[in-house]
This record gives sequence, C-alpha cells and structure tokens, in this order.
Amino acid sequence: PAPAQAAVVFFEGDTTGGPTWNRPLEDRSALSAVATDVNYAVNSFTVSASGNYLLHSAANMNWDNFLVLYDGAFDAGSPLLNAVAADDDLIGVGSAGFGAVLTAGVTYYAVTTGFNAASFGQYVLTITGPGDVTDTTPAVPEPATWLLLVAGFGIVGSAMRRQQRVRVSFA
Repeated sequence: PAPAQAAVVFFEGDTTGGPTWNRPLEDRSALSAVATDVNYAVNSFTVSASGNYLLHSAANMNWDNFLVLYDGAFDAGSPLLNAVAADDDLIGVGSAGFGAVLTAGVTYYAVTTGFNAASFGQYVLTITGPGDVTDTTPAVPEPATWLLLVAGFGIVGSAMRRQQRVRVSFA
C-alpha cells in the first residue's frame, strides 16, 4: 500500500501592530523576562486525524519569531495555561517549530510572536500531518459589516426611544 499523503496547510499573518503579551519561555516553565509587551497573532485550527504533526513558523530574516502551541484554549492573560509546545530558532533566526501529537476534533491555537518587543512582522505558519487541517480562526469583520451593525443598533435605539415617548393615560 502507498504511504498516507501528508496534509499541508499554510496560514499567513502579520504580528505588526497586533495585541501584546508576556510570552512564555521555550520550556513553558515561566514567563520570559525579555519578552514583555511582545506582539502576537493567533491561528486556531483542528485536525481530522490524530497523529504526529509538524508546525513551522517562518518569518523573513528581519525579525526573530517564536511559536507556541495551546491545546483547547488560549488566554493571553495566562500564557502558561494550556501551552503544550514552544520553540525559538528551529533552524535559525526567523524559523520556529516543533513536532506535536495532535488529537482529532480538538481546537488548537498556534501563537506566532517575537523573541522580544523589537521582533514583529509577517510570517507563514505551515502545519503538516496525517489529517486535514481546518482553519477555525475567526474572521475579522469588514468595515461595511461594522457600518451595518452600528446602523442596526441606531435603528433599534431610535425605535425604543419612540416607544418610551408614547404614554397612555387613563382618565
């Protein structure tokens, strides 16, 4: 029989101007003293088959990236909670990655961040493994969507004000 074909998925992103956090150390034993207020980006995903997967975050050589994997949930305010793997400089500066055993149906969070606050920029996250990888990262609403949402709240608020003005009096 032919060997199973490995699934490969690419996430592209940019940590520039993103939210900041105090990232964990590579061994996830504590928070980094040099990586406070570091920009990060999160890609969430699930896999269709349990097994060994390779996660690799590649950045251009202008910044030193760092990759952390979370199992089930990610909270930037508690960066040690649910962290299952982390790496800096897999091949060298600008390359972070590791192998991990992933379980089908579980949501994972791959956090690409910088080694320190001066490290940020564009990256490509590659996930390779035996199953399909499904992107579950929430989409950022387009400006037109925000405009419709605000207009909808305005209409509802206006209707509520009109209802309050109508008073019924009984003589």
